[in-house]
Amino acid sequence: MDSKALTTLLSGKKYLLLQGPMGPFFSDLAQWLESLGREAVNVVFNGGDRRYSRNREYRLYQQTPNEFPTWLKETWQEYDFDTIVCFGDCRPLHQAAKRWAQAKGIRFLAFEEGYLRPHYITLEQNGVNAYSGLPRDAEFYRRLPEMTMPEIEHLKPSAASRYWHATAYYLAGWRHRNEFPKYRHHKSFSPWYEARCWIRAAWRKKLYAFDQRNVLKQLQTGLDQRYFLAILQVYNDSQIRNHSPYKDVRDYINEVMHSFAKKAPSTEFLVIKHHPMDRGHRLYAPLIRQLGKKYGIANRVIYVHDLPMPELLTHAKAVVTINSTAGISALIHNKPLKVMGNALYDIKGITYQEHLNQFWCSGFAPDMKLFKQFRLYLLKNTQINAVFYGGYKKDKAAIADSQYKPVFISEKLVINYLKKELL
Repeated sequence: MDSKALTTLLSGKKYLLLQGPMGPFFSDLAQWLESLGREAVNVVFNGGDRRYSRNREYRLYQQTPNEFPTWLKETWQEYDFDTIVCFGDCRPLHQAAKRWAQAKGIRFLAFEEGYLRPHYITLEQNGVNAYSGLPRDAEFYRRLPEMTMPEIEHLKPSAASRYWHATAYYLAGWRHRNEFPKYRHHKSFSPWYEARCWIRAAWRKKLYAFDQRNVLKQLQTGLDQRYFLAILQVYNDSQIRNHSPYKDVRDYINEVMHSFAKKAPSTEFLVIKHHPMDRGHRLYAPLIRQLGKKYGIANRVIYVHDLPMPELLTHAKAVVTINSTAGISALIHNKPLKVMGNALYDIKGITYQEHLNQFWCSGFAPDMKLFKQFRLYLLKNTQINAVFYGGYKKDKAAIADSQYKPVFISEKLVINYLKKELL
C-alpha cells in the first residue's frame, strides 16, 4: 500500500512528541524514528507519560496549558524540532501547540483512531476528524482517476493490551500527581473511578447478553429493513464537545427520538446502539423509556448494547449518527446516512443533507461510486496500516527478531517509502 500518511510522518528530521495513546506507542514511535535516522524527544506531562517514556530522553512540562506556547518556544530554541506529533488534536495542550506550530511554520501531525478500522490508524497534518484538511466537495472526488483497493496486512488489535496500559497509565498518573500539580487531564484521571466503571462494564456485558439474547434474531427477521439505527458515541468524546451542536449525548437522543416520533412512518422502528466503550460509564435506558412514553413511541424503540455492528447495519433501513467513524461503516454497507454533527465524510451525494425530519421518509440512497472514490482517497492519504495496541501481525514468528518491534507500522509501507526516498 502506497501511504501518503506514512510519507508525511517520515518527512521530518527532528520530532517533538506530545501525548500519545495511553501506553508505549509514542515511546516506541520515537525509538523507531531514531532507528530510521531521525531525532525524537518525548514530552512528559504526568506520571503516566513518564512511566511510558521507557528511560528515553524526555522533557518535563509542569505548567498550565496557557504557558505551553512559551515553553515550546524556549524548547525549540534549544532543540530546533521541525515536527510536533500528538494523539488527539482536541486536547487543550495540543490545541495550544497547534496554534503555536502553525504560527511558526512547524509541522503539526495528529494521530487518531483509524477512520477505517480495525487494520488502520489515522495520521493527518494540521488536524483530524472535523479538523481534517480533506476536501468536502463531491466534485473533487468525482474528478479523481479511478482507484483500486490496495493490499493490506491484517493486524490484530488487542483489547487486553489497551486495558492493561490504561490501568498502568492511570495508576502512575495518580501516584505521581503531586509532582504535576498543574496538570489537568482532558478526561477523568482517577484510577479508582475508571476501575469502578470497568468492573461495572464487565458485569453489565453479561447482563445485557442475557437480556438481549433474542433481539438480534428479531432484527434479522421480522424487523429486517424496518428499523433506523441511531449510533451513540462515548459520553465524553471530544468529537461531540468540539464538532457537534450537542453538549451531551442525551441531547442527541432526545432530538432523534422526537423527530422519529413526529415524522417517521408508524410501521418503522428505532434501534439505539450504545457505544461499547461507554458501557460502564453511562446508562441511557431510563432516559429512553421516559422519552418513549413522552413521544408515544415506547413500543417502537429498541435500546441495544453489544450486538455486532455489522449485523445491525446489514439489517437496518438507514442510519443516524453524530459524527462517529461508524458512519463510514454504514456507508460501506450502502446504508442511507444522516450526520448530526460535523464529520469529514458528510458530503453531498454521500450523506443526506436536509433536515432530520425529512430523512425518515426521504428515500435517499448514497452515491456508492462517489463513496468508493472518497473511501480510497481517505485510505491512501490519511491511513496507516497499523494498530495502537497489540501491534503484532498474526504471524508473530516473522517479527520475533525485531529490536524495536516497528510492526505498529506495516513493514511493507516502510520499505516502499525508503525505496522511493533512496531513488
